[in-house]
Order: sequence, then C-alpha cells, then structure tokens
Amino acid sequence: MNGSIPTVLASLVFLTSCTRFTHQRVSAARTMEEFAGRSLKDPDFLAFLEAESAADLPWNVEKLSLAAVYFHPDLALARAEADEAAAKIRTAGMRPNPVLTFSPQYATFRAPPFTPWFFGANVQVPFETAGKRAKRTDQAVAAAEAARLRVSVRAWAARSRVRSAMLELYGARQNGRLLETEQQLHESAIRKLTAQMDAGEVSPFELTQARLMANRTRLALEDARRVAATAQTRLASAVGVPTQALEKTKLDFSSFERLPAPHLSRRRALTERPDLLALLADYAAAEHALRLEVAKQFPDVTLGPGYDYNSGQNRWQLGVSLPVPLNRNQGPIAEAEARRATAEKRFLAQQVAIEGELDLALAAYQASRSKVATAGQLAKDAATSSEATQSMVRAGAVSGLEFTRRQIEACAANLALQSARIEAQIAAGALEDAMQSPLR
Repeated sequence: MNGSIPTVLASLVFLTSCTRFTHQRVSAARTMEEFAGRSLKDPDFLAFLEAESAADLPWNVEKLSLAAVYFHPDLALARAEADEAAAKIRTAGMRPNPVLTFSPQYATFRAPPFTPWFFGANVQVPFETAGKRAKRTDQAVAAAEAARLRVSVRAWAARSRVRSAMLELYGARQNGRLLETEQQLHESAIRKLTAQMDAGEVSPFELTQARLMANRTRLALEDARRVAATAQTRLASAVGVPTQALEKTKLDFSSFERLPAPHLSRRRALTERPDLLALLADYAAAEHALRLEVAKQFPDVTLGPGYDYNSGQNRWQLGVSLPVPLNRNQGPIAEAEARRATAEKRFLAQQVAIEGELDLALAAYQASRSKVATAGQLAKDAATSSEATQSMVRAGAVSGLEFTRRQIEACAANLALQSARIEAQIAAGALEDAMQSPLR
C-alpha cells in the first residue's frame, strides 16, 4: 500500500505542471483595422528592411517584394504552416507515456483483524523497438524541411505578383504619356484640316477620318488611365497593404527600361528550385515513413510491474505483453511503398514540366527582344522622317499639316515600341519564374 503513494504524488505533480490553455480571440473588426493601418513606414518593417540591407534601396521590384514577404498574408500562412510542421518534430521524438492503474476494492465480508479494503496498482511501461522513434523523428524532420522550402516558393510567387503589377502600372503610365502627346497632335491636325476645308483645300472626308483617329486615341488614353488606376490597386494587393499606403510612395521603374541578356541557368533551375527541393523533401519523408512501417513489423514490448495489498499480504507482480505480429504489417508497408513511388513520380513530373517552361520562356524572350529591336528601328525611322519633314516645312516645301502627320506616325511608332518592350518584359518575367531567379 505504501508503495503506491509516491506514484500517486508523482502523478499529481505532473498534473499541476501541465501547460495551461491560453485563449486567443480573432476579431474580424480588429484585423480589418490593423490592415487599414498598415504602412511602408512601419518601424518594425523598416527594421526588417535594415536587417535585409534594403533600407536604402529605391522602391523597386526587389524592395516591394520584401514588403510583400513582410506584409502579405500568404507568406504569413506559409510560415505558420512551416512552424506547425516543425512542431511535429517534437511530437515525433516523444516517448510513449506509461499508464498508471490504481484499483482499490472493498469487501463486504471482513475477517478480523484485516481491513475490508484491498489496494492494487500497476504501471504499463511501453518500450518501442527497432528504432521507431528515430525513424518517426526523421520523417517529421523531412516534412518540416518541405514546409520550410515552400515558404521560399510562396516568397517567389509574391515577387512574381509584385513584378507583374508594377510592370502593368509602368506600361499604363508610359502609354498614357505617349497617348496624351498623340491626342494633342490629332487636335492640332484637326484644327489645320478645318482651316483647309474652309478654304476648300481638303474634303470633309479627310476631316472626318482625322476626327475618328482622334476619338480612338482619346478612348485609348482613357483605357490607359483605367489600367493605371487598377494596376496601382493590384500592386497594393500584391504587397499586402492598403492602396493608400502606396499613394505617396515614389516607385522606381528603372529596371523595366532595359532588357537583360537571356541568360539561362538551366542546371540551377532543374536542381535548386525551391519547389523541386520541397518535392525531394516530400520524397525523403515518404522514405522515412516506409522505414517506420517496416520497423513496425517488430512488436513493441510493454512491461507491467504491479503491486496489491490483500488480507495483510503485500504482493508484487511483473508482467510482459506484446502483440503477436501475424500480418507482419504488410498492408501499411504496401501503402507506404505506394506513397514513396507517388512522391518520386511527382518530383520527376515537376522536373520535366520545368524543362518545358524553361525552353518556352527562353524562346519567347528571345523573340520578344528581336521584336523590340525591329520596333526600335521603325521608331527611329519615323523620327528621322519627322525631322526631315520639319526641315522641309521650314524651307516651304510642304505644309505644317504634313509635319503634324509625320509626328503622329512617329508617336504611333513609339507606342508600338513601348508595347513591344512591355511584351519583352512580360517574357522576361516568365523566364525568371521558370528559373525562380532574377535576370541580371
């Protein structure tokens, strides 16, 4: 009887030292207010930029990508999932708890001088065999590594969204400036055509055509302004801040004004992309899971020391129990082998898909660069023609209307060049996504 008292006291000590539940309330109204108050001047965010050696950078793609890593909920979710997977390592490494059984009994018939109470206690102490705990821990470590790598995958996806939104905003603003110039030229041409029609020098048809072209330019300008407004909102969403947080931020679009050489790190993309490494970690986890299922063929042993007090006698027992492995755990082993094979095929399929992405993105980028070169030459020819016409106007050889028309042609050529450059930048972004690495 006295032997069971320390066991009971030890159990009470364990119960009093348990972790207590802490309530954390999530309020939709509070989170809405927190989001509305986000700012790129937040002190904690500025400290984060300082730690990343990016505090002095202009607000370009790279710096706004870091802002997305800090603010965007998709990255916060990825980090939380990684922390959840890492916490499972501790669970996997824990030893199974012993089980204490205390069973007092009372007899209605008492034989003096013995007490009518009978006391019994035993402890079931399980022992895992064949290194199951180590194999289970290895599986959890591999799964945590896969979750950690997927944080990098989400970070690159955030950068891709930021770059796409910034490029859309840059293209809309550039188109807007060129279209404003073209609209002014169309209005000038209409005024000159109106004066010539009144003088009987041109037909109303020419004036009507000029007005139609001016109207198309005006609508294109409105469309460019609409795209610029929505792109700014899209950029804020990609960063994870409210739109007003970007309103007073001077954005740096200089990286879109040049086209990097089409350098392709094929080997790096096919061996070091974070999503591929995550799939390799998934395969490692499946491998360790198979090792664990194979180890489960060997039964665990449970020791059961016990004690009881009966009619004045102290009795001690020692029991040993283990399951009889008749099925040799063959079903779970087969399932684990199938999961490992699936993980392998998933990795191989992704690697082949990346190979195709690289070839397609590289071909598209090279073709886009060629188009930019052609559009640049056409814009240069149009500018040369405009300058030659201006000289002819000064010499009195042609009218001012002809010079305005050449200016409109040059402006249209510049719009085509700008469109080709945006297409090339989109293709460059696709190539960067295929490599998951910036073009330098």
